[in-house]
Amino acid sequence: MIALLLSLLTIVLLDETPADVSNSIKLDLSLARVAAKEASWRRALASMPVAQRPGMAYLLADLPLRDLETLPPDALALNVALAYHAREETPWGKSLPEEVFLDSVLPHASVTEPRDPLRREFHDRYLPLVKDCRSSGEAALKINERLFKDYEVTYNTRRLRTDQCSKESIAQKMATCTGLSIMLVEACRSVGAPARLAGIHSWPGRGGNHTWVEVWDKGWHFVGAAEPDGKGLDHAWFVGDASNAIKTSPKNAIYAVTFRNTGEHFPLAWNPDAGINAENVTDRYKGSLAQAPKGPRLMVEVRRGGERVEAEVKAFERGTGMTRLSAKSLGPRADVNQHLSTTANLGESFLVVARFQGRSASCCVAVKEDTVVKLDLDRPASDKTRLDLEAILADRFGTDGQKREIAGKLLAEVPVDDMARRLAWKAYQASARHEALRKEFDSKMVKTPLRSSEYLWRHVGEKPREGWGLVIAMHGGGGAPKEVNDQQWRSMFNSYYKEHPEVGGYVYLSLRAPNDEWNGFYDDAICPLVERLIRQFVLFGEVNPDRVYALGASHGGYGAFVIGTKIPDRFAAVHASASAPTDGETMGENLRNLPFTFMVGEKDTAYGRAERCQAFAKQVEGWRASHGGYPGGFEWKPGVGHSVPDRDKVGEMLKSPPRQAWPKQLVWVQSDDVLKHFYWMESLEPQDKRRIEASVVENTITIKADAEGDLAVWLDGELVDLAKPVTIKMTGGETTTITPTPSLGTYCLGLQERGDPRLAGPSRVMVRKSGELRR
Repeated sequence: MIALLLSLLTIVLLDETPADVSNSIKLDLSLARVAAKEASWRRALASMPVAQRPGMAYLLADLPLRDLETLPPDALALNVALAYHAREETPWGKSLPEEVFLDSVLPHASVTEPRDPLRREFHDRYLPLVKDCRSSGEAALKINERLFKDYEVTYNTRRLRTDQCSKESIAQKMATCTGLSIMLVEACRSVGAPARLAGIHSWPGRGGNHTWVEVWDKGWHFVGAAEPDGKGLDHAWFVGDASNAIKTSPKNAIYAVTFRNTGEHFPLAWNPDAGINAENVTDRYKGSLAQAPKGPRLMVEVRRGGERVEAEVKAFERGTGMTRLSAKSLGPRADVNQHLSTTANLGESFLVVARFQGRSASCCVAVKEDTVVKLDLDRPASDKTRLDLEAILADRFGTDGQKREIAGKLLAEVPVDDMARRLAWKAYQASARHEALRKEFDSKMVKTPLRSSEYLWRHVGEKPREGWGLVIAMHGGGGAPKEVNDQQWRSMFNSYYKEHPEVGGYVYLSLRAPNDEWNGFYDDAICPLVERLIRQFVLFGEVNPDRVYALGASHGGYGAFVIGTKIPDRFAAVHASASAPTDGETMGENLRNLPFTFMVGEKDTAYGRAERCQAFAKQVEGWRASHGGYPGGFEWKPGVGHSVPDRDKVGEMLKSPPRQAWPKQLVWVQSDDVLKHFYWMESLEPQDKRRIEASVVENTITIKADAEGDLAVWLDGELVDLAKPVTIKMTGGETTTITPTPSLGTYCLGLQERGDPRLAGPSRVMVRKSGELRR
């Protein structure tokens, strides 16, 4: 058809008779569509220079109806004149095939964009840039490098519409691939470089449309608009995708826009019925220009606030825990069809994790052909993600060593939220590795390598929604025959303390001293035993770890003076009656954050109890003045002996606020080399009498230790803002600022070590002897 039209036009031009041009059959048919404007179009054609008439006639013969009806004839004539001038001004212009010039330099528009041209402005601005280029391809590359920088137009899905003209994109300073391609095509044509839109309605397999630009340089080549590539033409991120296009499927084939009527139409994703003339060019992209990726791809997209962001992304092989991908996702200025990706095997499963500005998301995915993982940092995890996470957590706390190791690698990268904590605790509770502990619980026995104790327990009142409270009561006796201690133990269970169901349901537990020694409740081995006991009931007894209490009278009171001061982080309140602190075992300064009460009678002078309690009360006052805190108090009972009126203490304690699991200030005086944890501090080398002070102000942690030894700081959102940098100051050491990376793996480690979902933190920072910090 083009050859026939050109032959007709050639004959006409030889005769130089405008009337003959207007008599061309195709032109007549086209102008007949707009009878009201036919005359004005013919006048415009006749008034043009003879050399430019073939171009004007070419456009009018296939001019879209909307343009025939609305476009001013002189505007189209100006467009034609500028095109011919550009052809004469460039080294490659005269050598362009006539068909290429007419079809890809001359046209005034690409697709359905508004007709508001910038051809003259682009010509004046970019002709000096490309006048020395040796080819149209070189010129197109130079323009692609400069055009969008000059006009500050970037890729952004917030543009007003898909098919923006150049003026609209410049006004908004944004466009998507189609708008950017329209702008590049217009700029290239303005300097005589043949260019046209090309694209695909939907990528095979994964969906998504894309538009780019084809440039003529002794054949057609492609380039991504606003995506200059140092390798030149025929290099772009979509090469692999394009090589998989399907020629026989209109929505999955690649089309290039043409002005002439070919009988084929470009299936525009934004306007499928537009009827834009096109030619199917799929074969070229499946040939030497493109290399298909080897195997399917795992592709990742991360969004926040509805917009793509440059998040830190890692993808791990689900079966090995090995890292397959570690890079940044593509942000809002990258094409929506372009993704961070890696090749994969069909059916291969991955854990994908994304972190961005303190927010995070993760999911598991099995690759089925090209697979796009879309992570939204604003949305909760899907049901599938929860199920996948449950499976990994089950492996983490399972009995298979290899699976535990792999799960540990994966969870070290999984972010933490409330849902993840709940799943981790559920998996920890269900672990078969608790079998021995469960047997102890069922037999009402608690054991450590050094001690074992029996206990009796019952429920009092109704179970609260957040779980039962736990009251651990310790009996009198001590250095006495077994039958005496047994009697004291059973009496403590049966009748000593009054029940108080009105203050909330709780487990009342009477703990038998592990032996019949005078210090059975307060030697170095007792605290690990009590911690294991609490772990049993938190795991199997539906006990709320923030509502655990300990109290005792006489021998049991001495135990409370030791247990409460050595492991205060386990309790909401502790009380000691008819007893006194024990030198070297009662670490009273540790009580800064625990409501600790003690009661003694004026006449209870055996072993210096009354006098020692008074002295301890004065010490507490001094610590309170120095450090603040130290809730609780001393009850002095005038005229009372060893039997004190403490039978309602359970009710009083249960009214205390829940435990402070993450207090902002700590004082930790170590008493042995057994206990390594104290609230959020960890001592890898505990030493008798080592003293540590730690405080938190906003996101700065200050630590003062009077002896060397590696420490660790556990971090939680209750202590610091984990989304912001944390500064740790070591008195006499370094001051270092870190950015925490909370992980479910660290939280699981905390569960394993503490057996307490409230004391397990998602981030752990090591503080070395020198004061140097490391995660």
